[in-house]
Amino acid sequence: MKKIITWALAFVFALSFALPHGSAAAQSSAMKLVVDGVEVTSYEQPFMSHDQVLIPVEDLFKEAGYKVAKDKSGKVNVTNTYLTVDFNAAASSIEVDGKKADTEFPLTLQNAGNYVSGEFLATLEGFEVEVSEDQKTVTVTTNRVQDVAAFLAKSAAADLKSVSSALTMDMKMESSLEENEAISMLMDIKMDQINEPLSFYTITKASTDFAGEAIEDVSSMYLTKDGYFQQIGDVWVKHDDELTKGLLDLSTQTDLLAQLEELQKKFTKGVNIFEYDDVYVMTQTISNEEFASMMEEVTSLLLGSGLTEPVVSEDVKATPVTEEAKTEETKVIEEVAVEATEEAVVEETVTDEAVVVEEEATEGEITEEVIGLEGLDFNIEEFYVVSTIDKKTLFPLDTSAVANITMTVDEDTISIKLLLEGTFSNFNAVKEIKVPADVIKKAISMEEYMKQLELEFEKAEALNK
Repeated sequence: MKKIITWALAFVFALSFALPHGSAAAQSSAMKLVVDGVEVTSYEQPFMSHDQVLIPVEDLFKEAGYKVAKDKSGKVNVTNTYLTVDFNAAASSIEVDGKKADTEFPLTLQNAGNYVSGEFLATLEGFEVEVSEDQKTVTVTTNRVQDVAAFLAKSAAADLKSVSSALTMDMKMESSLEENEAISMLMDIKMDQINEPLSFYTITKASTDFAGEAIEDVSSMYLTKDGYFQQIGDVWVKHDDELTKGLLDLSTQTDLLAQLEELQKKFTKGVNIFEYDDVYVMTQTISNEEFASMMEEVTSLLLGSGLTEPVVSEDVKATPVTEEAKTEETKVIEEVAVEATEEAVVEETVTDEAVVVEEEATEGEITEEVIGLEGLDFNIEEFYVVSTIDKKTLFPLDTSAVANITMTVDEDTISIKLLLEGTFSNFNAVKEIKVPADVIKKAISMEEYMKQLELEFEKAEALNK
């Protein structure tokens, strides 16, 4: 289950769209629809009517990179969060960003789909419409960035030395196992991060509902040159120095970072970037096939980099992992997985990927099995991520995500729904992160922590006899 939670929190997934419906009518003078240089081929096609070009709403906005949803009443919502348009056939109206437009809708119902005029479309920010002289083609040009890979590379190179973030994550998880009840978790995460040299501080407030039992928890993490410290319950744990060194060295491994940048360029199919006066709005979706391919390449890259070698002492290997210990370790992994989600937003996924791998390795598991996809089957039902980026600095301003995924391992199925909201601030103003002296003084090693858990378990067993 730990492996499933870790992967699920690190990624988010594509929303499915409702099929168009409505009343049919005869079509005449069908035209080609070209959006940003791509011809849109479908059952519905534009056509001329009373000297106006009418364009199918859903096909147009899907190709333009918008999220498109249609409810049972036939109301169509299209959005990239910056621009939102509601097409309501029942009310014969269109609303743009919540305000009623001076245009009646639908102008027509044709081939079971709603059509809108090119004249209205041209009034929306980011859209231009042109009809060819022979009236056989309508070309729609949007404000999307055409070279996505180049933009991502430029954004990754932005001069972001430090940043503060505030994230809220709402997760619900259900399992097919009879003994496992549904789990609901609400997390508020605040983080200060310095990129060079890498250091961060996070504080997480979590409210968990498991089998009707509510659990409140507050925990913190530090990573600095003084070490990697993690609060587990009331105990501060200092991780192995080799792990800390590996994490701190990540920001200087230019070869690996360059490979990750090249890898990122391969997976831009579901990425759309819209340009406005002051900001860019970036949206992303992903399919099952794209996700599988991406994970295979990331796994191969990490294995080849040597970053995934476990740091496991003989004492830890020799210590049996009890059910109680597993529960505590699951908590650790979940907390680290949250960090992976947060870091993915600010494009520091490698750091937390290594943390997750090392934490799993403390149970003596084989690294390849920890990060591999063998035996894992998944179905991405929803995935939509939106980020707002400052146009001048290319710094992230905010992000939101919705994810719905079903994962199966060894015939056990887990369904996870995730909502994420986050904002970023304090750009290049986080000057220093220091581990408090009392944390350094009272922190124990992970080996000692595991031994304490074992002793507590043995005492509990003895009392029950």
